[in-house]
Amino acid sequence: MKAMQAYEYRAQLNLKSQDAIIHFDEGLIGFSEFKDYVLMESESLAPFRLLQSLDSAKVGFLVLEAVSVIHNYCDLVPPREWESLGIKDKAKPLAFVIVVIGSSPQASTGNFQAPLLINYERMIGKQMILTDSGLSVRQPLT
Repeated sequence: MKAMQAYEYRAQLNLKSQDAIIHFDEGLIGFSEFKDYVLMESESLAPFRLLQSLDSAKVGFLVLEAVSVIHNYCDLVPPREWESLGIKDKAKPLAFVIVVIGSSPQASTGNFQAPLLINYERMIGKQMILTDSGLSVRQPLT
């Protein structure tokens, strides 16, 4: 039954290809059972995107490219973390943070301590915790 619900939900999202699915082997922190997501863009959400679970319509995260706030953010991620996803020096690293929109832009925050790292060529990702970055789970976006 669960597999049928997941199939119907995927069909509702109108995925054009399996290539659009980003797989997180370990899931996300607190959501380990949800492993497949699609990154959805919309002009009404820009510069944010929606990382939507394919297993449950109730699981989705508003995300933002980390470098849009901290320009050298990808340099703060240890090279071994990028390498574990098959990203070498020449490949463009892609890091997103989960955001919480506050009542004002100044009250909006992002979890810069636990980024989502994605290898867009292989469509795999992982969430990791930056322990020595000095960044917060509630880092202001402005």
